[in-house]
Amino acid sequence: MTSWSSGGPVLAQPWEWIILLIIVALLLLFGPTKLPEFARSIGRAMGEFRRGKAQVERELRDELSRDEGTGVGANRDQVLRAARELSVPSEGRDMKDIRLDIARQIDRVEPAVVVTVAKAFAIPVEGVSPQSLKEQIIRRLQV
Repeated sequence: MTSWSSGGPVLAQPWEWIILLIIVALLLLFGPTKLPEFARSIGRAMGEFRRGKAQVERELRDELSRDEGTGVGANRDQVLRAARELSVPSEGRDMKDIRLDIARQIDRVEPAVVVTVAKAFAIPVEGVSPQSLKEQIIRRLQV
């Protein structure tokens, strides 16, 4: 595995030796007749893995688009209740501004307050992490 370039012979790169050793080991383990069958099996397994991965990604996209597409937004009463829980002023303010302030404030509060705000939005809280609740609250706010 030497090649001649302008300065003389160049030794093979370390990764070339590794590939060569792997090929030799496979030939010794499986023999020349079983090697094509082994390669086909690996190819099929990789194809199945890719199809499964694509299916999971498709299901996640569908679920997320279903959440966003259903228009599951917070109504005025829920937003005002959440604003009270977070001590966000709401008197005489536009709902859009109140929603933005709630979204900003939700990252700064304790997990117990996040749970209370999630309940104000009628979000199920059992077994759900505070971070996930924050994400759901912000989604409901549609900001």
